[in-house]
Amino acid sequence: MKLIFRYLKPYILTVLAIVVLTFVQVQSELLLPDYMSGIVTNGIQYGGIEEETPVALTKKDMDNILIFTEDDNTILSQYELHKANETAIIDDQKIVFNEDVYLLKDKSEIAEMRDPLVYSYMAKQNGLAVSEENKAELISQLNDKLKGLEDNYGSMARIYNKSLYDNVGLSITTIQNNYILSSGLKMLGIAAIGVLVQFISTYLATKTAAKVAAKMRKDVFEKVESFSSSEFSRFSTSSLITRTGNDITKIQQLIQMMLRMMLMSPIMGITAVIKVTRYPNISWLLLVAIGIMICAMIVLAVFAVPKFEVIQKLTDRLNAIMREFLDGMLVIRAFNSQKIEENKFDDINSGLKKTDLFVSSVMNIMIPVMTLVMNGLTVSITWFASKQIDIDAMTIGEMMAFSQYAIHVVMSFMFVTGMFFMVPRSLVSVRRIKEVLDTKNTINDVAEPKVLPEENGVLSFEHVSFRYPGAEESVLEDVSFTADPGQTVAFIGSTGSGKSTIVKLIPRLFDVSSGRISYCGEDIRNVSQKQLHEKIGYATQKAILFSGDIRSNISFGRDVAEEDILKAVKIAQAEDIIKEKDEGLDAPITQGGTNVSGGQKQRISIARALAQDKNIYIFDDTFSALDYETDKRLRKALDELISKTKATVIMVAQRISTIKNADKIIVLDNGKVVGEGKHADLLKNCDIYRQIAYSQLSKEELA
Repeated sequence: MKLIFRYLKPYILTVLAIVVLTFVQVQSELLLPDYMSGIVTNGIQYGGIEEETPVALTKKDMDNILIFTEDDNTILSQYELHKANETAIIDDQKIVFNEDVYLLKDKSEIAEMRDPLVYSYMAKQNGLAVSEENKAELISQLNDKLKGLEDNYGSMARIYNKSLYDNVGLSITTIQNNYILSSGLKMLGIAAIGVLVQFISTYLATKTAAKVAAKMRKDVFEKVESFSSSEFSRFSTSSLITRTGNDITKIQQLIQMMLRMMLMSPIMGITAVIKVTRYPNISWLLLVAIGIMICAMIVLAVFAVPKFEVIQKLTDRLNAIMREFLDGMLVIRAFNSQKIEENKFDDINSGLKKTDLFVSSVMNIMIPVMTLVMNGLTVSITWFASKQIDIDAMTIGEMMAFSQYAIHVVMSFMFVTGMFFMVPRSLVSVRRIKEVLDTKNTINDVAEPKVLPEENGVLSFEHVSFRYPGAEESVLEDVSFTADPGQTVAFIGSTGSGKSTIVKLIPRLFDVSSGRISYCGEDIRNVSQKQLHEKIGYATQKAILFSGDIRSNISFGRDVAEEDILKAVKIAQAEDIIKEKDEGLDAPITQGGTNVSGGQKQRISIARALAQDKNIYIFDDTFSALDYETDKRLRKALDELISKTKATVIMVAQRISTIKNADKIIVLDNGKVVGEGKHADLLKNCDIYRQIAYSQLSKEELA
């Protein structure tokens, strides 16, 4: 998770904004059950009456109430007496009084009036006559009836207020409609706020997750760009593609879920639990439901979580097989090996299917479990709350509000459950991305790189040995030679003798295991890779073209003038490729150059190396796909270029005809230099060179 937090750091203000917006959204959602409870209880059950102390009552009703108190003045001081036929506005209703009416002055609750009001209500409900003479006896009887119902005094007072207001002439229907309309409008406003902040927070979370994923994808791409061949040996191509695509997509989804569900679930759950504690008589039902869900999560996690990493590894293998199949499709068809490839694919595909089905099945168990818990909780709440309603310890509105809060708590746990499975699965992807980003490059620039001179200098191998990472034997042993400016140095030898390895050491695609390579008297390890590469034009053994056109493949991201491109095309003998295309240099090239022949790819690749003036040109067996005549013309044009620029040419070849005019030919065998000199000298002094030469050309051709 440290990797995710590191990438989220630049967006800390956005994350804080999402936290605030999520908090507002949760509070908005959890306010609605209270308003709903108020509408059901106050609006419907109590006729829209919220207050326990009546705001208006007739003098006759006041006298009946005052019988049950010894402190008349305290209560009467809070009221103002209005005579019959007077007019007043009460709760937006214009009333003409038929008799004397008391109006509450500041509409505040009067604690001293609560008990007398309830006593008067109970006396009226039970048809008991009230007088000063029987007051003490009546209060004793009523206390017996009210025993254990102290918490219900408020509801009894509000019910009594309905009849008191009716006696004054107030319309209970109007009061009720006003209350329901007012509460409904507030609910709509709160819901609108909730929807608005949810939209904004979701947008910010989605945008932040997309930006983080884009930055992470860019960093992975740049990191892979800096890999040497040693690092590439650790990661397969298919694995890097999966990590850059599938894994980062999973991380993006995780971040989006973190900024929404992982924030909202605990806030909603904790707030809902706090609200649920207001109903202690039935809150234990929620604890039971939570306990069941936690147990289910633990049991399922034990079986599902370990399979997530298996799925990613199987996905890597599936991608590797698919890539290998596509690259080698023509060979597979030529050898009728389709069935073998299908079986290989089916084995991995079946394993992935079984693992994925197992994980999906385990995770899908949570849906019926949660549904069962939610439905069971709803039934239990209805059952136990109805008993509380029956003894007047709870209202219908409170039961509905409790149900809503309980559902919110369960939903929070459902979100947490989803995250509980998603996080471990995504953390596998996080580890895989971190593995790429934390890979230490074996080839790095020194802290203070040396600066190479503009002019060409001597390239020297000094007792160079090289061993591939993890290999037991060296590929090159004690190789020494020099290449002066204007010289063509060619390498020849049997397959596996180390020719291509030598030329890969020059641009530091690998670093030597021992010895050193110097250029202009400076160890190339003390020079920045960027400056070193700027000195080298490199045509690889396998011609690689990129999607685009001929021009973009030759210039290849560099600022190359049109005349330089045409000059490179001419030297590389690629003019006929341009002429036969209607679009010329702008002729399209498909990915991998599949719409041109092998020889054409090779010549475009050579033109790419020659498009800018370089001090060193490396041709790694790049003439092998050319016919003899084209090879001859190309070498002649190349010799003319070298004579003008004094560039150094390093050439690997299999054909004697390609290299026999080189200034220096180095013969390799099993990674060792077994011959060095010109063509004629090697024919006399080097058996291996002589064997290669005689196997390719006649004595007359070698002369």
